[in-house]
Amino acid sequence: MKIVTRSNFGLDYYKETVVAENVNEYYGTEMVEAWHKQYGSENNSEYLDLVEDDYELYDGEKELI
Repeated sequence: MKIVTRSNFGLDYYKETVVAENVNEYYGTEMVEAWHKQYGSENNSEYLDLVEDDYELYDGEKELI
């Protein structure tokens, strides 16, 4: 599993990035939840998400060109 950033507002031009790779599902869930408790809010431009290893990052800038 890996932890990635995602757009909180569904922006078309947002580029997702990898925060951590090869993360255990249990610890990954704990890390994402801890981040959301400390830094998360409705007004943040991005949030963290735990995804499968084969997940392909979305590159909105590349998609729009």
